[in-house]
Amino acid sequence: MGACLLLTAAAQAQPAVTPALPRLHLAPEQQLRAGSHNTIEVVVELPPGNDSPLLLTPSTSGSAVEVVRGRLSRSDGKVMDATHLRFEIPVRARTEGTAILRVEVMTYVCARTCHRVLLQGSQVLRVQS
Repeated sequence: MGACLLLTAAAQAQPAVTPALPRLHLAPEQQLRAGSHNTIEVVVELPPGNDSPLLLTPSTSGSAVEVVRGRLSRSDGKVMDATHLRFEIPVRARTEGTAILRVEVMTYVCARTCHRVLLQGSQVLRVQS
């Protein structure tokens, strides 16, 4: 009898729901002019119905490009459609050379419980005089 109850309970258990994970899309490599101000487009693809907090943190390696604004939140993103947010990262092309733009996105994905998700991406920026 005990085995019968165990099988019934297992049959009634619902399978775990695996939520879709967010994705990060950076614009293709860009050529910038020294001394100019520009924006770099970043698109975050979110699972349908996801309205969790989101923090986008850009940084650069190299002295050719400077990030003007170091943190952007969900409210800074422009809604493209139900699952895509577009962010524009303001940068200043300082001197001729090459820099690497690194982008980190922290958000949460929730099903029965919420889990922190960290996305990372990078892109080469070339500055010409």
